[in-house]
Amino acid sequence: MSNQVVSFDYVLTAKGGQIIDASAKGKPLVFISGLGQIIPGLETILLGMEPLQKKTVTIEAKDAYGVYDERLIYKVDRSKLPNAEIKMGDMFEVGEGDNFAPVTITAINGDEITLDGNHPLAGEDLTFAVEMVAKRAATPEEMAHGHVHGAGGCHH
Repeated sequence: MSNQVVSFDYVLTAKGGQIIDASAKGKPLVFISGLGQIIPGLETILLGMEPLQKKTVTIEAKDAYGVYDERLIYKVDRSKLPNAEIKMGDMFEVGEGDNFAPVTITAINGDEITLDGNHPLAGEDLTFAVEMVAKRAATPEEMAHGHVHGAGGCHH
């Protein structure tokens, strides 16, 4: 069911139970379904839940941030980077025009820099403890703008 404004609280854990992310207390994550604003596997689960329902689910990598793709790893000369001061784990965007993609520095070998275009959680099955807070139909204005509006209307 698309075009639903969904509000939910969550705790995201990786294998071994390490907490990766969580919604802030009293500030649920809010999105409009059908617009690709959250990972597809989690969106499907949430759309099947009712307000105040709690559930713990594991989303397979293919339905989360995708499988790890070795073709997204490449080497570049340091001179091609936007900043001379770099370190392992730095993230930035590469591309031209409107076509940009995030990359992470995974190796530094002199002037040869290895970049990884995979999402940091690609290849990972993710476990979410979720609680549905609320669900409602998105307004035509929200759909036109592509985001949820808060109390009192649009705040751009």
